[in-house]
Amino acid sequence: MKRIALIALSTLGLVACGGTAKIGGGKEGAAQAFFAASGASAAGANRSASPLDIAKSLTWSCPEGGEASLTGFAVSVNTGGGTGASVNQSFTIKYSNCGAAKSDAGVAVYNGTFTVTQVVITDANGVSVDQTFKGRVEVQGAFNDFIEADVKQQVSVNALVSTGGTVSMKLIGTIKTSEGTHTFNEDVNVSGRGKIAVAVAASK
Repeated sequence: MKRIALIALSTLGLVACGGTAKIGGGKEGAAQAFFAASGASAAGANRSASPLDIAKSLTWSCPEGGEASLTGFAVSVNTGGGTGASVNQSFTIKYSNCGAAKSDAGVAVYNGTFTVTQVVITDANGVSVDQTFKGRVEVQGAFNDFIEADVKQQVSVNALVSTGGTVSMKLIGTIKTSEGTHTFNEDVNVSGRGKIAVAVAASK
């Protein structure tokens, strides 16, 4: 019994050693943290180049270690009749110790699930996605926070995998973190592979 008690205490100690930082930056900070999660959806968009090759799952390597898996694909194709083609698909993204982004407090590690409905549009301007995310992801590592989303994102596929500069996307819906619920119906600029903002109180 003593040994079991010691193991339990040791486990609690490991949990207690997690990060304490909170996502800061208000609305812009929530958008940046969400954008870091949305990068995994590029794997689905790139896969749509061969829509008849319905893979059971795909794996996306997170920029700071770990991975996200994309499963449960359901696909339909619209050739567009000469005005451009689109692929409609839905899938689930599961984040497994996914180092999605850095911050001044350390790496933000994502664990959790989003369900995604995605329209991949190919036209003269390139490839873009119109996609909706629903679900909740725990933000761990250096953080003790979460991202709860019910939001539509319109963005180019190149922007999703950007490693620098400013990225423009349109968000419609809500993103919730420990700071509160942020409602969007607007164009938002974030940094490609940018840092997640840390709330001032948590950075002391």
